[in-house]
Amino acid sequence: MNKMSAIVAVKLPVTMEIQEYERSISYISVERRNQLDRFARQEDAYRSLFGELLVRAVICQELGLLNEEIHFVKNDYGKPMLLGHEDFNYNISHSGCWVVMIRGQGAVGIDIEMIQKSDLEIARRFFSPLEFNDLISRPESERNTYFYDLWTLKESYIKAIGTGLSTPLDSFSIRLKENHFMLETNDEGCKFTQFDIDPAYKLSACSLGTPLPASIQIYDYKDLVNHLA
Repeated sequence: MNKMSAIVAVKLPVTMEIQEYERSISYISVERRNQLDRFARQEDAYRSLFGELLVRAVICQELGLLNEEIHFVKNDYGKPMLLGHEDFNYNISHSGCWVVMIRGQGAVGIDIEMIQKSDLEIARRFFSPLEFNDLISRPESERNTYFYDLWTLKESYIKAIGTGLSTPLDSFSIRLKENHFMLETNDEGCKFTQFDIDPAYKLSACSLGTPLPASIQIYDYKDLVNHLA
């Protein structure tokens, strides 16, 4: 497997024909199919469906496995892992019409969020004092963008270290220094990057090992199904 990490994405369809949907769900686990039935909103079911399809397509391509050979387990904090291939680290995120995935040999995390109007009280609650001061010191016209910078970067870091909510978001600081975001502890092994995947979204990724890519590969949603076929 390539030692460079990679980021892939798929834009979800607005709607699918019944036959197309039934064909798509035939390639995911029974557990995930049962989850789809519990979603009240169609878009939530699509995000869950294509999250698993994206992971499976990348695993088949990268590791040469057949789809039926793919099995997932979870660590003590609920982070999914590929059974039998513990050095294949991956993470997914979804928001709105996008599902994104990062994979690498070291610990990796990714987060995408649809940009909406931010709430300073949320920032005060979940950001560290250093981060909150950095946020409110910026011109008001820049605060919303900076809020989503910090939010997605912090989420990508939490997901990379794999400890879930046991690590409070305000227990560490990410700051902008010399046009680069970095941990306040200046941990050289921790790298961040961001991508302009869509003007309405903020996308951030974190790696604790392998270098981060310079670009994203975007799949057509139909190609994922055809690849697994």
